Amino acid sequence: MEDNKDNAEKTANWVGEHRTRQFLSMQTPADLCRLLRTPFNNLEQMINHPVYHGFSVPKKRGGYREIMAPSVELKRFQRRLNHYLQLCYLYIRPVEVHGFVIHPKHLQEPCNIVANASQHAGKKYLLNIDLREFFPGITARRVKEVFHSSCFSFSDQIATALTLLATYHGKLPTGAPTSPVISNFICFGLDYDLIVFCENSHLTYSRYADDLTFSSNDPINPSITDEIITLVERHGFEVNRKKTRLTSSYRKQTVTGITVNEKVNVDRNLLKKTRAMLHDLSLNGAELATRRHFNIRSEVTPELISTFISRLTGYINFTGQVRGPEDYMYLKFKEQLTNNT
Repeated sequence: MEDNKDNAEKTANWVGEHRTRQFLSMQTPADLCRLLRTPFNNLEQMINHPVYHGFSVPKKRGGYREIMAPSVELKRFQRRLNHYLQLCYLYIRPVEVHGFVIHPKHLQEPCNIVANASQHAGKKYLLNIDLREFFPGITARRVKEVFHSSCFSFSDQIATALTLLATYHGKLPTGAPTSPVISNFICFGLDYDLIVFCENSHLTYSRYADDLTFSSNDPINPSITDEIITLVERHGFEVNRKKTRLTSSYRKQTVTGITVNEKVNVDRNLLKKTRAMLHDLSLNGAELATRRHFNIRSEVTPELISTFISRLTGYINFTGQVRGPEDYMYLKFKEQLTNNT
């Protein structure tokens, strides 16, 4: 049994390395066409005339987030490209980064939102920093620089083609499959500098997408916070100062929605919200529950109802991820959702 496991790991490693070499060895548009499994005229059409559909999604705390979703065909290309980019990032990923990362089964250490939060569990002081306009703030110029960097060393022709495939109107679109992993490449220098700074300052650091978290058992004074913000801004990112918060263990400490005061756990407010949404769904049906949840008086579209159900499903899955698949509350939530959808 152990030999079979070892052989599976070796095979997975070989496949990953082979595909990575295949991607990095691209030199001509013909190589890119072979990699994306498409004729040149089709690729040229996607590059020169990309099709996106824009729509708004309600944010959890009010307001709307603008999404630019690529066409079905363009998304297919971006997913293939994302596969190769993820394999490349896997070889350079700092262990402090947990968001938008593939996690092959043969790797033992977890890489998810729970692992990101668990590093800060039980710490006396917690500093949360959020980056403003994360994807839209990353320009096509910066993306092209990544493809020219030592990570890839692509020719200008290939770097330009990949940049045009992955950006829209000169920036990373929120909705493209390639945007998350490209943002991780863009953040590589920032992560490195923050890791060095935190080692020298006796801080624990982790990043999940645009959420930066720092913790320590020693006080985190304002000068340290200012140094971190200065370092972030030096790398071309903008800090959302309204969401920057420093909390001690005497108050509720959360990392990406997970409570970490003593151990990782789901925030009580999220559990309360999930119960309320399930109760409303069961008592009044999906349309009225959607209307109440988003606090709207206009007509409720099927898309908005789908967003409500997806959000509720996400809350429930999140509960299971944090508390475990056998947790009583998770199983109860899951059963209630199944019975009412």
